[in-house]
Amino acid sequence: MIGKVFRIFHEKGGILKALELWEWFESLNPKEQKLIKHYFSLKSIKELKFPFRAKHFDSGEVDTLGYTRATFLGSIAQRALLERDYQGAKWLYTKALELSETPLEKHLILNDLVLLSQKLKDFDLIESYALSHVNLFLESGRDILKDGQKIQLNSLEVIVYLLERKGEVKRALEIMQKLREVGIEHPFYNEVKARLESKLEVN
Repeated sequence: MIGKVFRIFHEKGGILKALELWEWFESLNPKEQKLIKHYFSLKSIKELKFPFRAKHFDSGEVDTLGYTRATFLGSIAQRALLERDYQGAKWLYTKALELSETPLEKHLILNDLVLLSQKLKDFDLIESYALSHVNLFLESGRDILKDGQKIQLNSLEVIVYLLERKGEVKRALEIMQKLREVGIEHPFYNEVKARLESKLEVN
């Protein structure tokens, strides 16, 4: 009885309060809540650079230290991924993606989801996440990249490979060329472009 009363009047604090996640957290079922708390606690123990301790999850006054709701949950998902709990990581990343509010947040989460789906060796999932990631850059690449910045994107290599494998050569070539205009270039652009164009000529 005393424990029940304590829970009712327990002050809601910690990172959940700082990121205004209490209502969201309480909407989850007990198993899902336990998963998040478990990997938060594990992260606080195993990662020296993580600025929080286990108690900071739901108690005390804390600073978000640059975390957003999405990036915080994504960091918990990374811990699950490192522990090889791929299904748990997938659920956490999916929830993080739902909470994401900016193209940059979506980019960071989708990047990890592609890597996760590769570990699961689920080609349908790989294609789905890689295509979502590529489309994000086609739509919002200039909002994600700094002026003049150029990056390599694992998802681009993955989607070009998968589309070529499926015979969708023209689509693969178009995606590769459009992303190059945004500032994302395939690491073997000239070779891959030549190969894809040669396949188009044959067809």
